[in-house]
Amino acid sequence: MATTPSEPSDEEMLQAVERYLSGRGRGVRLIVPGTATLTGRSLLDFRIDRRFEIRGKEVPRRVPGKKLKEISKRPVYTDLAAHPIAVPAGFAPSPSVKLVLAGSIAEEPCKHPDCHEGMRDCGECRGSGTRKCPKRVKCDGCGGGVGACWSCGGTRNRDSQKPPAKARTQVRTDWCRRCGAHDAACPKCQGQQTMPCGVCKEKGVRPCDVCKGAKRVEHKPCRGTGYFTTYTEAEITHPVESDRKRVSAPPHLWWPTSSWRAGWRVARLTNVTDKLPADLPENLRAQVEPQLALAKREATRGATLRHLPLARVTVDADPEWVYFAFPARAEPDTLKVVRRPAKHVVLRISGIASAAVVIAVLVTVLVVRAIG
Repeated sequence: MATTPSEPSDEEMLQAVERYLSGRGRGVRLIVPGTATLTGRSLLDFRIDRRFEIRGKEVPRRVPGKKLKEISKRPVYTDLAAHPIAVPAGFAPSPSVKLVLAGSIAEEPCKHPDCHEGMRDCGECRGSGTRKCPKRVKCDGCGGGVGACWSCGGTRNRDSQKPPAKARTQVRTDWCRRCGAHDAACPKCQGQQTMPCGVCKEKGVRPCDVCKGAKRVEHKPCRGTGYFTTYTEAEITHPVESDRKRVSAPPHLWWPTSSWRAGWRVARLTNVTDKLPADLPENLRAQVEPQLALAKREATRGATLRHLPLARVTVDADPEWVYFAFPARAEPDTLKVVRRPAKHVVLRISGIASAAVVIAVLVTVLVVRAIG
C-alpha cells in the first residue's frame, strides 16, 4: 500500500486561512477560541474491483460427430475443487475455462432406428427419390386463358370471339393448333393454353425437392455423422464486480477541488490485509471499511482510495464569506484556501436579482399598455 501525506490538523487549516486573510491586508488570529468556526468536510472517491472464481457443476455432454481429438485438447481435471488454475491478471473481462473430466471422453455410434450411417430415408418422398408432377402446365405467356387464341380462345371454334381491345394494336404471326386460325395464337403455346412441364419433361414425375432424388437425407440429431461424442464438462469463470463510494464536493467547489488542482491523498489496497490510512477521517472510514470485507469466492482485488482533506471555516469578524482550506496538488503539504459568498449573501443577491426582474417585467407591461 502506498504511503500518503499526513492529514492536516484543524490548527493547520485555521493557520492557512489566517495566511490567506493576511495576504489581503486583514491580520487576524483564528486559532484564538471564539474567532472562527471550523467544520471538517473531507471528500472521498473509493473504488474496489473484485475478481471472483466460480467453479461450475460437472455436466454430461453429448455432441454430434467424432470430436475426440478436438475435445481432448481441453484442460483435463480429476478433482474439480482442487484443480489448479491461474487467475487472470487485471480486471478486464476474461473468457471462461472449460475443463474435461479425465477418462470421460468416448465416441459412440448413433443408435436411432432411423439413422443409417448418418442418413435416413427422405420423409417427403418416402425414400422413392421422386414426386408426382403435372405433365403440362399453364402457359406463362398467355396465362392459359382465352388469350391463347384471339379467334377461338382455346375452344377450337374459330371466330368464336373477338380479339380483346388492348390486343387489337398488337400483331400475332402464329397459327392456332386448335382451330387453325392464322395470326391469332399465343407464340408460346400456339393456342393450346398449356406447355410441357419444364421440370419433368412430360414424364409425370420429378426429383424430390428435399433429397434431390438421392432418396436419403441427413439425420439431424447426429448431423449426418452417424456418431456422438460423450464427455463430462466443467466450467470455471472469473467474473469481475466493482463497487464505488463517493463524497463529492458541492458545485461551488468542483473546480478548485478537481483532481488536477487539489492534492488528493491516494492509497492502493490489493490484499484483504491492507489497512486504511491511519489518519483517514472517521466518517469516511465508516463508509469504506464495510466494502473491504472478504467476499465469498473472491480471488483477487484492487482498490483505490482517494480522499481530500477539506475544512470549512467561517470567521466571526467576516460573516459575508466562507473559507475552504485543502491541500494543493503541486505541494501536498501546503494548504490552499478559496473563499465563497456565505449562504445569506447568496440569498440576498438572488432576492435582489429576482426583484429587479419583476420590476422590469412590470415596467414593460405598463409601457406596452400605454403605447397600445
